[in-house]
Amino acid sequence: MPIKSLESYLFERKLVNTSSIEILQNATIGIDVEHYLSRIYTFKKEQFLSGIGGIPSSLKDYIHSDLQVFKEFNIKPVFIISGLGIELQHNDYKTNELSPQEQHLENTWSKLNSKSLNPYGYNSLNNESFRLFTDPLPLRPMINDLIKYFIEIGIDYMISPYDASFQLSYLYQNNVIDSIYGSTDLLLTKIDKFILGMEFQSKDFRFIDKFKILNELNLTEKQFVDLSIMVGCKVQPTTFPTFPPLPKPTPGQPYPQLSYFKLHLEMIYQYNSFNGNKSADLYPYIVGLNDPKLLDLYFRGHSALKFVPVLNMDGFVDLYSVEMAKLGLIDESDLIKNNDEDSNTETETGADAETDADIYVNSKSKGKGKTDNRASVAGNGIPNAAKSIVKVPNNIHDIISQRLPPEIYFYQSIGLLRIEILESITQGQLNIRPPLESGLSDTYKKLITLPQYNKLLDLQFNLITQLLARYYQVKKIKVDYWFKDELIELNNRLTPPFYQQVSHLVHTSDNSGDKFSLSKFFTELGEEFKTGPVSNKDVKSNEDIISTVLLRNLYMLGVIDNKTNKLNLVGKILKAFTSKYGLEIDETELQELIIILFLINSNTIKLNEPNREYNGVPKFFKEFGNEEIKLADDDLRHITLISRIFSLHKFKVSPINYQGPISRALINFRSHVKFVSNAVINNIECLLVDFIVHQENSTIKSNFNDKGDWYKLIDQLPFYNDCNNTLLGILAEIYFEYSIKQKLSSQEFSKEEIIKNTKDHILNSVFQINNSSFNISVNGVNSITTNQLLHDLDSGIKFWSYFIKLVEIIHAEDTSLINDTYFESILQTDKWLHEFV
Repeated sequence: MPIKSLESYLFERKLVNTSSIEILQNATIGIDVEHYLSRIYTFKKEQFLSGIGGIPSSLKDYIHSDLQVFKEFNIKPVFIISGLGIELQHNDYKTNELSPQEQHLENTWSKLNSKSLNPYGYNSLNNESFRLFTDPLPLRPMINDLIKYFIEIGIDYMISPYDASFQLSYLYQNNVIDSIYGSTDLLLTKIDKFILGMEFQSKDFRFIDKFKILNELNLTEKQFVDLSIMVGCKVQPTTFPTFPPLPKPTPGQPYPQLSYFKLHLEMIYQYNSFNGNKSADLYPYIVGLNDPKLLDLYFRGHSALKFVPVLNMDGFVDLYSVEMAKLGLIDESDLIKNNDEDSNTETETGADAETDADIYVNSKSKGKGKTDNRASVAGNGIPNAAKSIVKVPNNIHDIISQRLPPEIYFYQSIGLLRIEILESITQGQLNIRPPLESGLSDTYKKLITLPQYNKLLDLQFNLITQLLARYYQVKKIKVDYWFKDELIELNNRLTPPFYQQVSHLVHTSDNSGDKFSLSKFFTELGEEFKTGPVSNKDVKSNEDIISTVLLRNLYMLGVIDNKTNKLNLVGKILKAFTSKYGLEIDETELQELIIILFLINSNTIKLNEPNREYNGVPKFFKEFGNEEIKLADDDLRHITLISRIFSLHKFKVSPINYQGPISRALINFRSHVKFVSNAVINNIECLLVDFIVHQENSTIKSNFNDKGDWYKLIDQLPFYNDCNNTLLGILAEIYFEYSIKQKLSSQEFSKEEIIKNTKDHILNSVFQINNSSFNISVNGVNSITTNQLLHDLDSGIKFWSYFIKLVEIIHAEDTSLINDTYFESILQTDKWLHEFV
């Protein structure tokens, strides 16, 4: 989130300059990914993304198109992603209280499914949007997919410790990059000029000159920073309540007319004319408001802007102002000159204090235990020389965050540790928020509160916290579900630590290489594992590393019995399935089937039980003829099961703004799948980091020479990408419901006629392949073609056949997961499906 309403004001005042991309030839550009995506996906684009889930299907096409322009001018991009949120960005919500975005989601679903407003279901002319005008596209759900794509195309990336704007500023000042493409938040850093927007079609860019803006607005830099803190920016997102709230967007007026920045600017002019000092800061004004909370926000906002941590050139994380002081880019008012003989001793003591307390404390006085948070920035090594010491507030960890070791920030920077896990450790609380379908789904609530998944949280946090200072090992971490009053306290302090419980599980292969195969792993999996220490197995290759971590994940998930060290039912099913079909099934399809097996094993949702809580695809898209045809319960069960299984698979469509049908019932099912998938990859990442840090049976860190080695490892991690969107499930629901309605309406239709009519309906009426303005792609043509749609439908049918084979093996191994009645019902659905394909 940039400085609120500033960008539009700068364009209004013509304070944004234009130049040709050609002058950036041979340059290295640092790109703030969140800002970059917000320029691509404006409010008018991807309005239904939260209704289908997943990442924008056009994302790779957009990036590829932009990179072609960079390649033409030999420009090297470096993509920077914001990392942990600071304490000022943290929100505490009461039980069942929704954030503004979550309220908007709920309201949008209610409008779309209102029978009075949409008796036949919504259509693309409803003009409802799941996005608030003031909010960018959510970045965190797509970080892993972005990382995989960046690795695939050989582009440098980095997840910064905290805010990307300050990391970019640091990289620029150290000549790592030549220019910055970012948001107006960069005006709050030590940057004078930066790129605000790039027009790749016309091959020019818009840039901002800080001093031109300050001169034009007649503000000092301190006044501008004060103003930004009051208006709200990324590190201090709260707008001071001195002006009315922004009016809520409506279909007739989606854009707010009120500009906070303009209103606050006029207030400054009035204040300056009143006190006669045009260069004064706004501190006296805020004191005059007689509100201690606003004064506290003001101080905290300034502290956050100065002391946001960045990853420096030595691989350590330090405060932004300290790094700027090393370069001589800090105001004298923020420094103390220290001539004490024992200043060196103070600084060394401070380094120890940092390690012990694990907070942002840079030196400790010898006095009565008082903390003197100052960081020495002189590096001349001359005894008794005057040293510049940066003044740092004592409680900076309350404003920014508690500190983590540099190695943990490194693993975060390459995408090897989830941001949410590290945030929960520093904040002491994991917040579980409503999924995309919003509402209160009983099956979803049951799934996420299962004891087995709560135990996984204990183990995940134990794996990471036992790598940290003792403070974190005893610190309590609580889980806050949005629908529960009581907080659950995790038991992340285990004796013995979990890594010792799994240290005997090592998986190596005599003919192992750099390429990991999931089907090969399960095929070669033993059925019993020794419990003694492992000394003769050396883990060297990427395949062995991932295999070892995956083996330990099976123990973590209970697939390997924790008492007998033998494979349980789920493990035997996976081994049997991959032994029989591993050579013919795709790795991605196998991952999708494994997740659905874990979901079946959770016993929380019956796959063919229609969802009574939420609506499916509106009948507007599924009606055949004029008369209403009522489906039998068996037909509904068939369609429910088929659409859910199809929704696991990818529909390879790439519109820049999807306008077709959506389903709240299917997005609810996707939430179940996503929760299980997240639990699996979180386990893998925590186990992998633990394995690397302990270096047991492995010399991985010493053998990895550069980031390319780490990228190869990350690129092969299974379950790393986000779950697919629900579009193939939506296509299946329309296809099979439209087909059965034809059969029920008249016995005269042959199978071939039903199939042809259904495909014509989907192509012409639902996805409108002949309408050049409907669901167009980045290249300006319709994103769905006849061949592509039919190919994806066939791909879904093939995936369905593997699901049936998996179900047959599940039933053959043990009827406790799928009993005879359930199994017979699924086989009936398979027989029913083949009547229409």
